[in-house]
Amino acid sequence: MKIKMYNILYLLPNYNINGGTPKKTLDLIRKSNNNCFVYVWSNDHNEFKYLFENSKANLYEGPFGRNIIKHLSYLLKIIDKHNIQLAQTQFSFGELLGYLLKFNRPKLKVIIAFVGPFSPNGIKKMIANQIYKNTDAFVFISNYVKKEKMISFPLLKNKYSKLIYNGTDIRESEKCNYQKPEGEILILAISGLIKIKNIQVLIKCLEILQKKVTSKVKFRVAGDGPLHDHLKEMIKERNLECYFDLIGYDDNIGGLMTLTDIFVHPCYDEGFGIAVAEAMIAEKPIIVANAGALPELIENEKTGLIVDPFKAEEWANAIIRLKNDKIFANQLAHNAKKKAEAEFSIEKFVANYEQLYHKLLN
Repeated sequence: MKIKMYNILYLLPNYNINGGTPKKTLDLIRKSNNNCFVYVWSNDHNEFKYLFENSKANLYEGPFGRNIIKHLSYLLKIIDKHNIQLAQTQFSFGELLGYLLKFNRPKLKVIIAFVGPFSPNGIKKMIANQIYKNTDAFVFISNYVKKEKMISFPLLKNKYSKLIYNGTDIRESEKCNYQKPEGEILILAISGLIKIKNIQVLIKCLEILQKKVTSKVKFRVAGDGPLHDHLKEMIKERNLECYFDLIGYDDNIGGLMTLTDIFVHPCYDEGFGIAVAEAMIAEKPIIVANAGALPELIENEKTGLIVDPFKAEEWANAIIRLKNDKIFANQLAHNAKKKAEAEFSIEKFVANYEQLYHKLLN
């Protein structure tokens, strides 16, 4: 049977695959059966542009800053030229673009994907309400995000929506520059350095571990953000520079995962947690915060351990437990891998979107 192909336009803020949205859009394009078009509304992170160029997507860029009229004019030309049937967008600026496209081309189907639980206030919330009234469908990346959004915007309860968990696969692994000493326990977090990611609790946790275990414990955090200097100062004040590394963004996540003994994710307001899914599929013992969508990914005592996001003592005790009971840790990791392959695979992620497109366009 011939597979029907659609013309799909993805609106993105940039090419930064270190951010979850561009990465999963790239995955979607690579696996999709459709004709894919990408419109990027800023010039940030062009170092990743080649990945999109090497995909089958047709790329367009709108270097117009916040000039919504120029963006709209350019996008309408793209839609008319390529007979675009559906546009998918996210974030407040992208939502506004989608709304204006729908207003000017009523036959165009528009999907808004909610990538986090946060909602605007005041006049921005009023604008969002108007946008959502005229949007064809919504995607929630977790039940947690769905619940939070429907509390903020009750009208969403009567709109067509679909829960689609993010998908991932095993990261390609290159030889890691880090030489792990024998007997060292290496703990990895992949996270932006912002307040809600809660990296500070790991620094306090390491202080406790140094008093409780004789083995050398080392934390590595892959990611960057505005709290970098503050966290660096916390580490220095506690004389932990040799044991806690903020390594910035690292392209070799696969290599880091290979060396890692335990993966941790302390975020206290996580919409999904793609890094957790990556650790699951890499078959690593995992500890996450009992917050946000993380309990949807990790089942306590079965696929990982769940602890209070703010209690450093609980993080330390969970790490010690996994260190001392390798059989238990390996069983958790094995169960996590099986769950990730079943629920968070790229194939399932793409199939869910393909079903959504087919429903909207037929």
